[in-house]
Amino acid sequence: MVELTVEERQRLVTLLAAVPVLGSPSGRAEILHLAGLGDLVPHIDVEGPTLVAVSRLVTHLSAYGRVSYDHEALGLLLNVVATLTGKEQQDFLAALLLRHRMMVPVSPAPAVTAWKGATSPGLVEEKIITANTLRPVHFLEQALAAARSVCHIVVEHRTGHWTGTGFLVADDLLLTNEHVLPHADLLGSARFVFNYEDDSAGRPRPVHEARAAGRLHLTDARCDFALVELAESPGRQWGHLEISGAPPRPGDRVNIVQHPAGRPKQIAFQSNFVEYVDADVVQYVTATLPGSSGAPVLTDDWRVCAVHHAGGNLQEPATGSYYYRNEGILLSRILRELPPDVRSRLG
Repeated sequence: MVELTVEERQRLVTLLAAVPVLGSPSGRAEILHLAGLGDLVPHIDVEGPTLVAVSRLVTHLSAYGRVSYDHEALGLLLNVVATLTGKEQQDFLAALLLRHRMMVPVSPAPAVTAWKGATSPGLVEEKIITANTLRPVHFLEQALAAARSVCHIVVEHRTGHWTGTGFLVADDLLLTNEHVLPHADLLGSARFVFNYEDDSAGRPRPVHEARAAGRLHLTDARCDFALVELAESPGRQWGHLEISGAPPRPGDRVNIVQHPAGRPKQIAFQSNFVEYVDADVVQYVTATLPGSSGAPVLTDDWRVCAVHHAGGNLQEPATGSYYYRNEGILLSRILRELPPDVRSRLG
């Protein structure tokens, strides 16, 4: 639950009422879907005058609380709205997200106040700006090959309905988070959907659904991982990821193939620097959303080095300081928890 002050609530409602897309019931519903809150739309009255409707939205989402253990429902909405507003409104929303620890706020680009380069076109040379983002074209081919083994996990159980991401580490073994599949009795109601993505024309590709074999299901709450054996070895068709021999280092880039907010497969490989690494976790600024839990954290050679599991105002273990980052459990840490016979089966 998010407990806004009277002043914060008044200012927030006024800000939301001024966002054009929230001026209609259909726009309000669409923004909720865009924020990954589509399941809540049938339970929220989005009709009525704008001021009344957005006030109702704030009330409902504040009281709803967290949609996952690291994201508030209201935070998901505000993070989307921030992309539709100006600098002053973004600053207010970012402060609100930080103060109430709702989720990672949108980071506005730093202002460019003066041109410090050459003024004559003939003297302007091509440069690497801030960081070298140049990659060979085959980098994209490697990304597509790695993405094939990543799947959308859908759990429909009597205790609830949720989604996550997982990936193959052998032809018949899938790795995800323990908080996505914490109990063996969930396996019968879990679907592992491969190829849930759009083609180059934006059309959905044919999907392939796999089911758990019902034999191997290893979980560890401390390391937040679940290893599931799938029936009929889907890796023969979709491949599996290779494990990186060494953890990344601060300053390295890590890429994440994921199903954010339960959407078709997406990839984050920009603004993706590692900020912290120890023997157990890696923290990075690569973008994720709820639904990305269990996604592979990949090095630039497309080997998996960690399993993404958390994001927000996270504590850096070595210093105790808090930073807005995302976090994965290192594969090297997970491997230490696996029996030797299981470890020998991984890619």
